Amino acid sequence: MSDEAAGPKKSPLKLIIIIVAALAVLGGGGFGTMWFLKKRAAAKAAAAEKAKAEAAAAEATSAGESGHGAEESDDCGDAGEKKEGGGHGGTEAAPVMVLTRTVNLMGPRRNAFLRCELNILFCDTELGKLVSGDKPSPEKSLIQSIVLGTLSGKSVEEASDAESREALAKEMKDKLNEQFKPHPLKPGEKEDPKHKKPKRPIKSVLIVDWAIQQ
Repeated sequence: MSDEAAGPKKSPLKLIIIIVAALAVLGGGGFGTMWFLKKRAAAKAAAAEKAKAEAAAAEATSAGESGHGAEESDDCGDAGEKKEGGGHGGTEAAPVMVLTRTVNLMGPRRNAFLRCELNILFCDTELGKLVSGDKPSPEKSLIQSIVLGTLSGKSVEEASDAESREALAKEMKDKLNEQFKPHPLKPGEKEDPKHKKPKRPIKSVLIVDWAIQQ
């Protein structure tokens, strides 16, 4: 009787021990699983942040290169070329100022002359209209003075070199853009989007005729 009575008493104890052991195993496994999932989520978040930072850096680099290209390009963009108001034409033809000049050249011979014809194209259509017509204007006189000053004092060797001619055209363009660039806005002043001035009013300076007489 004593053995039979002891048997049932041991069974619940064994069952409790088994349950406690099982819970311990499950608890340890659950904690390990949670730790692994948290670590994996943190790694994913770090990778996502890194990819985002790399994408932002690439976009900034691309924007910088694009801005630099735009600065060097002869393209005016949208400013100053679209008609204001309805009209049947979508875009307005860019004005052209034609300049013909004859200047003395420095060289071994006294009678050395350069005769050239320049076509100046404008991004700023209002400025182009002021100077491309037959009527005199302060803007036209200023452009003529800058062009003449750039051409004067050149040697026969400089005028005869093709690369020097290209550099001369770029020098004229840079000087004209510096002269006619928009003035900075005053404190509290807002720019009118309908009359927005291009940052580079001169689109290009083209040499269409270039002859040296000695």
